[in-house]
Amino acid sequence: MRRLLDTAVFLWAVGWIVVGVLVAREVRALGELSDTVVVAGDALGDAGRAIESLESVPFVGEDIGEVGERTERAAESARASGRASRESIDSLSLLLGIAIALGPSLPLVALYLPMRLAWNRDLRSLRRALAAFPGEPGLEEYLARRAALALPYDRLHLTTATPWGTLAAVDRRRLSDAELERVGIRRSNGL
Repeated sequence: MRRLLDTAVFLWAVGWIVVGVLVAREVRALGELSDTVVVAGDALGDAGRAIESLESVPFVGEDIGEVGERTERAAESARASGRASRESIDSLSLLLGIAIALGPSLPLVALYLPMRLAWNRDLRSLRRALAAFPGEPGLEEYLARRAALALPYDRLHLTTATPWGTLAAVDRRRLSDAELERVGIRRSNGL
């Protein structure tokens, strides 16, 4: 059961990290639009300079120089907007990727990790007790009572006909073995 939960939590976290990375990549790709605006601004600037150069041509008039200046100002504005939007898109892609990657997983991990650590402490404690007190009747009774409380009734009934009875030595041993199996501990041969 613990391995199944560990796997589910791990896959959940990895899945959201993958989705976050993919979203960040796709949003970052929108920066190409900003690059296109910068390139268009460069082209518009070239056009503005070309128009301004016509100011000295006779019969064209001085107004053409003003049009060229306005065109160059629009080009610089387009380049500045393109660069600024590129920076914003890069920042947004990073923040959005992190939020999607970690947002759904952190609360789950924050809830699951303490529970998993408590399970590990319990298992270490049981292993130490089994090593220190092999075959001790009090430990056997403790494990048998844990089994009686934790095992599903159908499995409990298969282990012993009277789980709530006197916990006779034979039934106690079967119940304690069932509890150790439930938590994933194998009893050594001599225990």
